[in-house]
Amino acid sequence: MEDKRHQITSKQLKTFALSSQIGLGIMTLPSVLAKKVGHDGWIAVILTGVLVLLSVLFELAFLKRYKNNSILEINIKLYGKKLGIVLNFIFICYIFAFAALNIRLFTGIVSVLILRKTPKVVISFLIALPTIYLTAKGLKVICRFTTLLYLSHIVIIFTFAIIVKDIRITYIMPIAKSDFNLIIKSLPYTIYSFLGFELASVFYPNVVNKEHITMHIIQGVVYTTLFYLIIVVVSVLIFGEMKLKMLVFPIYNIEEAVKVPVIERFDMVFILLWFPMMASSVRNYFFTSYYCVSKIFRIKKEKLLIVVIFIIMFIVGTKLRNVQMVCSCINYMAIWGIVNIVFIIISFFISCLKGREQC
Repeated sequence: MEDKRHQITSKQLKTFALSSQIGLGIMTLPSVLAKKVGHDGWIAVILTGVLVLLSVLFELAFLKRYKNNSILEINIKLYGKKLGIVLNFIFICYIFAFAALNIRLFTGIVSVLILRKTPKVVISFLIALPTIYLTAKGLKVICRFTTLLYLSHIVIIFTFAIIVKDIRITYIMPIAKSDFNLIIKSLPYTIYSFLGFELASVFYPNVVNKEHITMHIIQGVVYTTLFYLIIVVVSVLIFGEMKLKMLVFPIYNIEEAVKVPVIERFDMVFILLWFPMMASSVRNYFFTSYYCVSKIFRIKKEKLLIVVIFIIMFIVGTKLRNVQMVCSCINYMAIWGIVNIVFIIISFFISCLKGREQC
């Protein structure tokens, strides 16, 4: 019987997936796309959104064939014990590596924007405290906490409403100027910001009202696509293609420049609300890593396991010593994520060919 701490609703699963997707990616995506495809980055966002939506439909159709099983259990049933164990190990390594990279990336962002003189070890410790606490409390508590992300999104939209008078439509003209091949090549970088929906394959059995999962997850993907689309388009309209290429965190630069009566530094409001949401992206992958390991090895000492996993992730993250290494790893992780999604789709067709009935 599933631990009640980890039982969630389909709406909570949607929020969990959303907070996994819209977190760290928002900080760098506009500038990365500007470097890759100029002012046509929004096209890459739309294409990625469509691909992710199709992938989600295949993923959910696959999971529905095995109603009360996660991807870890399905791999064993579909591919046999030996190959299934190998596939589960690869999947856990992917989640683990993604979590470690997110910890390193989040630590770097905090170090650059806020705590410039604070050692990264101390920053990682500050990240670890709420992460370990919420992980110990369970999936349900994590999902409840992540509902705060909607408040942080309201702050960003409010900011855009303030600066709408400063936008220049000419910055996004001419539309679709970039070579389509360049747009296709930029998709891995965009897909990295969309990754997170695949975690539904782990927590599908934990959802108590499975009949609503498809609707809510699709809503989540559409929401993510529209949100990223707004972020990328507004960034181009404010800074222009050339200046956007020179910025690292354009959204923070926008928040920093906004002047609001009564509030002296509006960027502090952004930091107060958005940084916990970036930590949610880290936390969700961290929790998934812990959950998968505890499920497979049936480890009883949960708190010790949580601490050990975080320490290992921190050590792995410290191996990425500079921005170039982090960017290179992001590209590799995006490819790994694509391979993982393709694997789930292939598994769906294999299960259909085998005529596996719902269980």
